[in-house]
Amino acid sequence: MADFRERQIRLVHELMYQIKVQEVMTRDVVCFEPTNTFREIQRCMKEQRFSGTPIVEDGTLVGMVSIDDIISAFDGGYIDDAIGPYMTREVATIPQNYSVIAASNLFNKHRYGRLPVVEAPRSRRLVGLLTFSDILSHLLLAMNSIAERVERQEHSLVEGAKQAKDTLRFELAPDDFDLAGMASTTVKKHLKKAGLQPDVLRRIAVICYEAEINVIIHSLGGFMEVRLLPDSVTIEVVDEGPGIPDLEKAMEAGFTTANEKIRSLGFGAGMGIVNMKRCADDFRITSSMETGTIVQATVKLSPDDATTDAD
Repeated sequence: MADFRERQIRLVHELMYQIKVQEVMTRDVVCFEPTNTFREIQRCMKEQRFSGTPIVEDGTLVGMVSIDDIISAFDGGYIDDAIGPYMTREVATIPQNYSVIAASNLFNKHRYGRLPVVEAPRSRRLVGLLTFSDILSHLLLAMNSIAERVERQEHSLVEGAKQAKDTLRFELAPDDFDLAGMASTTVKKHLKKAGLQPDVLRRIAVICYEAEINVIIHSLGGFMEVRLLPDSVTIEVVDEGPGIPDLEKAMEAGFTTANEKIRSLGFGAGMGIVNMKRCADDFRITSSMETGTIVQATVKLSPDDATTDAD
């Protein structure tokens, strides 16, 4: 359960880096000019149920008015005055091409209810309005789409397993963090049904997961093939390169070439090859800068492991 929750958190984090503000923002924004009165804005807020609005001149953002400003105008007796002299002029904005993680940081830091979206950095040309609810709604839609994709792929894998019950093959795409860990999870489920012991399952799952993540992070793509034999399980992982320049160095604990973004998502700790070798009874790795990397691992089965029925 903890691993699943961590994967969900990593997925949300990655999505927030990928999604741009312009994909999420409201484009049809109700705006007013400095010459409009507080009462005009108050009536519009009541009818259309919003709590803040940008103030613009010729499409350029010049200020903001919120429900708090309306209440102050009522209390101060200037509800029929033009908003120009009273509006908030120092307004935080977010460029449309920024990721929503940047907007989320602004929301959390300043407790804003909404952010005007501008055309570009240092521009004041208004192109939309963003609320934290907009971000959450889009994230939910994206995660539902990913869940459906995972379900379809898992169903396809299960159907393939029925046709060749002793062999599982997975195509692995580069940078596909949405599905990171799915292949190893499917292998574990399939082999558990075959009657393998928990310790053996754990070792196989670790090898598959580490190999899968390495292909996703470091390569141009590849495949993983897992075979259930009478006395062992073999795992072969082949990627399309680029290869590992210093294989001896790569097999040291803690060595990693993952960039800062990858590490911030919880990957690239530099223990992948070390963990695979530790969990395998037989482990081989070859790598070429021209052809890529091949990992071959074998986990021997104990006499208690049943291998006669993988259905």
